[in-house]
Amino acid sequence: MNRSEFEAKLNKAYDGAVRPLNSSINQRATVCFKCEKCGLVFFGKPFHMVGKDHQRHVCGVPYGDKNGERLQHAGGRRKSKKKEPSITIDQFKKLVWEDYTPQQIAQKMQVNPKIVIYYFKHEGLI
Repeated sequence: MNRSEFEAKLNKAYDGAVRPLNSSINQRATVCFKCEKCGLVFFGKPFHMVGKDHQRHVCGVPYGDKNGERLQHAGGRRKSKKKEPSITIDQFKKLVWEDYTPQQIAQKMQVNPKIVIYYFKHEGLI
């Protein structure tokens, strides 16, 4: 794909809002782009700019992760999805009173046994 073909695809994909600020060497070279709608100046590869949807520029939305999902915020750590506990605190206490071993409790809770052992040591149970 030569420069004129690339610019035609870029104009078609972004309705002329995104333009390259420097000339590209090839499709995989990093080029500086500017979006006229949101004013953002950013770096990208020409191949990505006219490629898959998750690689394209979207005004006000940061780029996605390796799976193609858009991030809800830029930078920093992603918030992990919290798992629902498999048992409640009351059920945990019942298991402790019924003399289950830390390994059995950890298996029921689906957690690392070291966590349960730490709790037992901290409470003076072992």
